[in-house]
Amino acid sequence: MILGNLKTIDGRTISIEINENIISKVYYDKKLGKDLEGRLVIPGFVDSHAHIDSNFLLDVCEPVESTKFIEVLERLVECKENLSVDQIYSLSKKSIEYYLLNGSLFVRTHIRINGKKGLERLKIANKLKKEYNNLIHLQIIGFFESENYFDEDSKELIYKAIEVSVDGLGAEPHLQPSLEDRKRLIKFLFDAAIENKLKLDFHADYSDDPNSRVSEIIVSEALKRGIKGVSLSHLVSLHSYNQDYAERLMKWMKNADVNVIVAPITELEESGSFENYPKKRGLPRVNELLEHGINVAIGHNDIQNHFNPLGIGDMLHAIFTLAISDYMFFPTQIEKLFYMATYNGAKALQLEKYGMAENMPANLVILDAKSPIDAVRKSSPARLVISNGKLVHSGGISL
Repeated sequence: MILGNLKTIDGRTISIEINENIISKVYYDKKLGKDLEGRLVIPGFVDSHAHIDSNFLLDVCEPVESTKFIEVLERLVECKENLSVDQIYSLSKKSIEYYLLNGSLFVRTHIRINGKKGLERLKIANKLKKEYNNLIHLQIIGFFESENYFDEDSKELIYKAIEVSVDGLGAEPHLQPSLEDRKRLIKFLFDAAIENKLKLDFHADYSDDPNSRVSEIIVSEALKRGIKGVSLSHLVSLHSYNQDYAERLMKWMKNADVNVIVAPITELEESGSFENYPKKRGLPRVNELLEHGINVAIGHNDIQNHFNPLGIGDMLHAIFTLAISDYMFFPTQIEKLFYMATYNGAKALQLEKYGMAENMPANLVILDAKSPIDAVRKSSPARLVISNGKLVHSGGISL
């Protein structure tokens, strides 16, 4: 089968030949096979930041009447803690089905290991990873949420999570009570990750506080240990740092080869929630990060829970949000956003097989749009999804 007359993110005409589950041939500047009328094609969206164990909580728990951020967050945690094992499984499975329909074929999910059923949540995520192995690449981060103090019991919990099976480790070190506690947590996770050959993805400085600076500790640790590819998710405080400090930090971030993963929808929901006017936008200087040569990826984050009742798991919504909120709405910048939601995400997740090249797995999403900016204008255009050579969703597009 040859899918012909498609357009890449940068506007090149491409035709792609698929043999079983592999891309067998790529033809540039040629219109061969089935004419898909110049539609935009990508090698699957990469959702670099998700929480499948937090999605669709509004299916089973009442929404919060309060509009106060802290009260909403408390209700979310309460709901999550009281889910049954069957509910955790069904809601997480529903998440994966949404990702597939939206064309997010590669997803990094943080799974909360604290609380009543932390390890059960992790086992369920691994079960679903196996069940959907041929359709979606699910990468699991064992996530130590820092409403708990990091102590010896916490270390034991993290080791138990590793025994269950994780692809990486993460935490919220900025929420620990002292600088010394933050350093201990960060160093422990580096030790555990190196020992077990795991990835690292921190919820880093997810705060409006300009004095929240755990990212510098993470970057320093990565440099000292020679570890590349550590991810800093959210990094909201970068928005509030003075320019001199931000420039120095970004220089060392580049040297350490860290990734920044921005989740614009939930970051805008959180940022400024504890402030009176004027309120911050709270996004981590995406344009400046890119100018410094730092790899920046995008995540959608929560779906239809108390924190994000509007979420549907569509990366185009995350792209649209970031385009408007961080002054990235010009055509060349929209292209950058698409790269952030695809190839940059693949780099952040350290994917070995990603892209539209010969001998790559046949993972393709064909959008009913002529260009990246056309796709964003339509917000949620129809899309055809092929995963490992299998048609997952036609979206009304005929092959």
